[in-house]
Amino acid sequence: MRSITYLGHSSFKVVLGNAVMLFNPVVADTIAGNRRLIKSSLDMHAIRECDMIFLSNEELGNCEPATVKEISDRCYSSVVASRPALSKIDVSDRFKVDVRTGDKFNMKGVEVEVQKAIHPQSAYPVGFVVKGDGLSVYHAGDTYSFTDMARIKCDVALVPIGGGSVMDPFAANSIVKEMRPKAAVPMHYNTYDKINQDPNEFVTDLGGITKGVALRVGQELRI
Repeated sequence: MRSITYLGHSSFKVVLGNAVMLFNPVVADTIAGNRRLIKSSLDMHAIRECDMIFLSNEELGNCEPATVKEISDRCYSSVVASRPALSKIDVSDRFKVDVRTGDKFNMKGVEVEVQKAIHPQSAYPVGFVVKGDGLSVYHAGDTYSFTDMARIKCDVALVPIGGGSVMDPFAANSIVKEMRPKAAVPMHYNTYDKINQDPNEFVTDLGGITKGVALRVGQELRI
């Protein structure tokens, strides 16, 4: 099975074969002091299977320690993140995977590549490419676009479009055109007032190779 479910803000559930992964599981009604306008569709109490949890940085919009702990404790999930994020997570060290940009490794049948990210509010932001069951998925994390991003190879790109401290729709559209994935999904937008954007500005005119898919919160994309 290969599926990607948008859980809200920058959170996703990705299933590649037998591996179940969560990216930035955050369920709070506020994010960094901002009232959340679109709630998360993740019910952390209902999660019964999760092999890996990926955190793109240590900010509360991406790193919610209590949620990560509950899921990891129940499912024995590995928590993959850079040190500033891991330092906030209260799980056994044997479940912590401390990563840096450029790391490559295989975990539970999934190939993981740790990518650069540029985010001025974070001590060490990262993105991730995960590969399994014949599909590669890139979660860009919170980031501006940067030159090397065009060299990242993936089948599906999950990219922020909210503007401010991350790409806006125009910048995200421009860099995805250079990356040329098969599909691109926007994230990190419309969760609160400061990042309101029209996703159609991103998903339209990506070119003939890339299909833009603006998922509703809770919607699953099967590939």
